[in-house]
Amino acid sequence: MPSVSIVVAAYNQAGFLAEAVASVRAQTFADWELLVVDDGSTDETRAVVERFAEDSRIRYLPGMHAERAAARNRGIAATDGALIAFLDADDVWRPDKLARQVAALVEAPDAGACYAVARFVDAGGRPLAERKPALPPSGRLFPRLVRGNFIILASMVVRRRCLDAVGGFDATLPAFGCEDWDLWMRLARRYSIVAVDEELVRYRQHDGNTSPEQVMTSGLAVLDRLYADAAVAGEAGIGHAAARARHVWYHAGIVAGRRRGAALPLVARALREHPGTLFSRPAVGALAAVGLPRAVERVLRALPV
Repeated sequence: MPSVSIVVAAYNQAGFLAEAVASVRAQTFADWELLVVDDGSTDETRAVVERFAEDSRIRYLPGMHAERAAARNRGIAATDGALIAFLDADDVWRPDKLARQVAALVEAPDAGACYAVARFVDAGGRPLAERKPALPPSGRLFPRLVRGNFIILASMVVRRRCLDAVGGFDATLPAFGCEDWDLWMRLARRYSIVAVDEELVRYRQHDGNTSPEQVMTSGLAVLDRLYADAAVAGEAGIGHAAARARHVWYHAGIVAGRRRGAALPLVARALREHPGTLFSRPAVGALAAVGLPRAVERVLRALPV
């Protein structure tokens, strides 16, 4: 049984998949299995995986298109490692990624998971200005995560026993894009999470990424389900409306980074959701993106959640 099971949910990302798989094979920590779960791709995904047929640690699991949450759950169920790592087909790991995070979890036996910093890159792999998170916190992260997702999926390594305790990805969400955030909050509500303050992941931004509009819709659905539990507001230290408003502010900032005028309806919506969030970090970042020079905007958006 391998120490780490790596689950890649792939849907029509054959153009990037080979680089993702190669980055796993380059890991200095070699006790792993990699399962590529094909979520009904119509491209050359199978052929890409078959290029690595000589490596018995790599397997391919085809299936009908059922969205990423269901695909990742299939992968979790079909693997055996005590630790589960997630990698998207368009992202890439640094060679010491698994080694650093496995060591961090050995040093923190009570932690349910470990994440690392991700450097954003463009479609060709060239580094961009953004890293996420700028200052990675460790510990009981539930209140901070409710205020915004700062953990990139490809940076996360989770203990299987903890994942079993909270359940996998929610495949019943009405929209997908924040199903990872939902899972991180469920984990963080029960367990501490440790961070490795190193850029161990390259998170690729390209035209095939989930749209900001879909991510916002998915995130609001996640928050609505979370706050169906009356205890959440007290545990998180923030009410339902304020949490929703922060999520809208965050996406207003993303939209403004592409076209400033398009963000104005989102700014108005955030204020309607909760006017008191006007001076929150995501609100300041969004307003900076709407009206300030890009250099100032980048500084403000890099502030901790």
